[in-house]
Amino acid sequence: MHPLLPALLLALTAVLAVPALAQSTSGRAPAAATATGGVAWADLNTEQQTALQPLETLWPKLPAEHQRKWLALVHNFDRMAPDEQDTLHSRMAEWARLTPAQRTRARLGFGEVRQLPADEKRAKWEEYQALPAEERDRLAREQPRPPAGAAPALRPAPPSRILRPAVPASAPSPGALALPNPARPGVQVDRNTLLPQTPAAPAR
Repeated sequence: MHPLLPALLLALTAVLAVPALAQSTSGRAPAAATATGGVAWADLNTEQQTALQPLETLWPKLPAEHQRKWLALVHNFDRMAPDEQDTLHSRMAEWARLTPAQRTRARLGFGEVRQLPADEKRAKWEEYQALPAEERDRLAREQPRPPAGAAPALRPAPPSRILRPAVPASAPSPGALALPNPARPGVQVDRNTLLPQTPAAPAR
């Protein structure tokens, strides 16, 4: 089974919008947020409070931007069928139980989730809903960890640790190969015969 990550619940809530959310947005406008803060729960009308009921406790803690998104999402809540309203409320309740870090990951994963086919998104949601409550709570608390067998990133060696070949003080004459000879240091070997070269006699 491929489990649905709880961090994607927010993305699924927004992406799996029921048909009523795709209808015209004409009609009553959501309560306007102030320039510096969000909308107080008491300032919402009755229909907005009904639509956002699972978020009532969390509402004062939400930034104004997030409040506006939720208000837009439930704009046509009163036009939904009862089962669609229950589904949306269920997703809100799941999202409200996430930690702030998990909600952040959910928002970051929104772009990835919205690219999935509608059937696959709905299947993942139904798969998650079918899990026992204990398993869903465990997934909600679970934090993503790097794979245990992941190899550490390789770092280049500092210049001070890079070994460089030593340059000889003097190069041998062309055609001769200098080989180490403890008994006769400095003896040159002919490249063709591999025999020691006889030093040339000094000119008279």
